[in-house]
Parts: sequence; structure tokens; C-alpha cells
Amino acid sequence: MSGALQGNLDSFKLAEVLNFLSASRKTGMLTLTLAEREAYVFFRAGNVVYAASNHESLRLGPILLRKQKISSEQAEEIDDLMLRSGGRFGDIALQNGILTQEQLDNFLKIQVAEVIFDAFIWKSGDFSFFDGIDLPPNAVTISIDLPNLIMEGARRIDEWEECFKLLPDSSVVFRVVANPDSEKITLSLDEWKILFLINGQRTLEDLCQETDAEAFRVYRLVYGLYANKLIEPTAPRGEESEAAPTGPIGRIDDDTLRQSTSFGDATVREHPDDTSLLISGEATLSYEEVVKKTVAQVTIVNGENAGIIIPLMDNEYLIGRAQDNQIRLSDLGVSAHHARVFRGPEGYVLEDLKSRNGTWLNTGRVYHSVLNNGDSIRVGATDLRYEVLFEASETPIADQTVRVR
Repeated sequence: MSGALQGNLDSFKLAEVLNFLSASRKTGMLTLTLAEREAYVFFRAGNVVYAASNHESLRLGPILLRKQKISSEQAEEIDDLMLRSGGRFGDIALQNGILTQEQLDNFLKIQVAEVIFDAFIWKSGDFSFFDGIDLPPNAVTISIDLPNLIMEGARRIDEWEECFKLLPDSSVVFRVVANPDSEKITLSLDEWKILFLINGQRTLEDLCQETDAEAFRVYRLVYGLYANKLIEPTAPRGEESEAAPTGPIGRIDDDTLRQSTSFGDATVREHPDDTSLLISGEATLSYEEVVKKTVAQVTIVNGENAGIIIPLMDNEYLIGRAQDNQIRLSDLGVSAHHARVFRGPEGYVLEDLKSRNGTWLNTGRVYHSVLNNGDSIRVGATDLRYEVLFEASETPIADQTVRVR
């Protein structure tokens, strides 16, 4: 199989390739590749009729989740049915009454558009067009207005490039400003979701991977928080290498759970505020409305500091051997910055900071978990007990199923 048309996206922009195939009334498959990322766009007589990608966020299920048309539970149930019985996500959602036929058709169009929009913001890549290649079996063909799709893709390029100018280094690490005036801060739920992910350890690239939103959307939200002085860049923390692994199990290298602590230099540059990228005027939720009111304490159960009680009054506590930790342990099995406990929408949350020996909650290793009264935390050879002294009974507004869009 040979490509009748091929090249790279440095020499030919995607819009030019799409327009050429449309004007030539081509029928076949356009492949777009960038490293391990692949996208496929199918044409019939110059019309785009189908598109697909190997990127998880561009599957129909994640798109429906982002648009809040299905719940996480519904998505997991459909995925389980697909594993056990086969079939396609959209067909199962239709059969189970989760979507109507009209809704499914509309979201299939959105999926095709999102696949192409994603390729518009690639900085490079290769393309090949193969004449006469038919659609995959059972593919649902749709009709896309190509001129409007190209216009929207061009808009996203402009927006992405503007965000990239404002936040040029994807390896920069942000932390929440120490004492913002929380009573006056009002953000959207999406902005609060990003703010709660910023922990002084995740890079900007990590933040993009932690959400199911498009990268440029995350950049916009981060820039809004940064321009409003709610977050600030921080120098990366060094991690000692002399501590030998002593945990119950070996280190788990799972890319889907990775929380990087190795960063390049922070090089965020000052730029004039662009009001189109600032926090949205529709933001109406204060800190008190988002965060569940919880008063708790952590007790060190064993080791040199056994019996010490740490009241949890602030929004964040770092656990580790380094001097700047609020909960400092001398245990050699504990990393310099091992874990953190922070106030989240559902109460205090325990998060592993990619420690050498892992963070354990009750009987299992965890990376990110909401804490409950009586939970036992283990770092290195040290046990800590989490106890809730007071917890508001009302459900916080942010405790709804809302995802970054």
C-alpha cells in the first residue's frame, strides 16, 4: 500500500492538506502521525465522513464524560460490557437508553471534529493519503462542514500559540500562593479542580495529563490562576537517592499513575495580562463553597516521634525527611518529600509524591485518596493515624460530578 500524497506538517499545514483533498474530491484515508500519536481521517468524494485516533481522550467515552452527558459510573459500566461482550461504546449507550440516536449522532460528529482539532495544534508530524481505502467495519459515517471545521481548527491554533507564549515551559512547577485571601476568591468549578491539582510537584505537562481536557484548555485555566496571583512558579525539589527501598513491595512504574518529581528549570516569563485568558467572569464559587469543612488531626503511632499529634488546620501538610516538611520524620525509609495531606473538595486528601517506597493507606498502596476517619497511613516504617474531629454534614458544591472541560 503506497501513499499517493505524503509529506510533513512543517511544510504543509493541515488546513492546506484538508482543503486539497476536498477540492480534489478524493476518496480514501488520510493518516497523521506524531511520535506514538496517530489519527485517521476518511474522505468520500472530498467530504470528511469519519475520523479516529489512538489517543484515549479522543475516544467517545471520555468525550461524553467531558461534556457531562454520562457519569463515571455509566462509562465504567459500558467499558465493562465492551470487554465482556464486545461492541462499540456508542451502540451500548444507545441500547441501554443512556443516549438517544440523535444525541449519539451529534457526539460522533463532535468526536470526528475533536480528532481533527487535536491534530491542528500539533507542532510537527507526518501525513500520508491512501486512495481508495475504505472505512473500518461498522464505522458510522457522518457529514462534517469542512470549511467551518478548518476555521475552528485555525482558531485553536491561535489560542494555543497565545497560551504557549504566556506559559512557554511545560516543565514549570507551580504551587499555590501561601496565603491568598480565600474569602474573596471566586472561581469556576473547573478552575477549582485545576487549583486542587497544583501541589508544588506537578509540572504544567503533568497537569495536562491529569485531566481529560484539551491541553490548551488547561493552559488557559493555569494562566488565569497565575495572572490572578493565586499560584506561583517554584524551584524543583531535589530527591535524595541514598535511601534504599524498604517498602512492602517494589516500586511501581505505571505511566498512568505517575506524579513526576523531576523537573527542568522554571522559566515562566512575565507578560501583560490578556483579559481573554483571565479567570472567567462567570466564576461564582468561593473557597468555603468548594471545600468541605473538616477539622482533623494526625497522630504519629510509632518511631522516634510516637505519640505526637499534629492538628490539621492549614490547607496543606507535607510529610517527609526534609526540614521544610510540616510533618517531619527521621525514618530513613521516608523520602525527602514523601507525601502530602491537603484539603480538598471532599475533605483531606492523601497524595504520594512519587516516593521511593510508596505511601500506604490501611492495607493498600495509594497515589491519591480521600482520607476517612480512623485511616492508617504508613510511610517508610512509620505509621500515622488520621482522625476527624469535626466534619460539616452538608455536601459541598464541588462534590458534584464535574470534570474539567
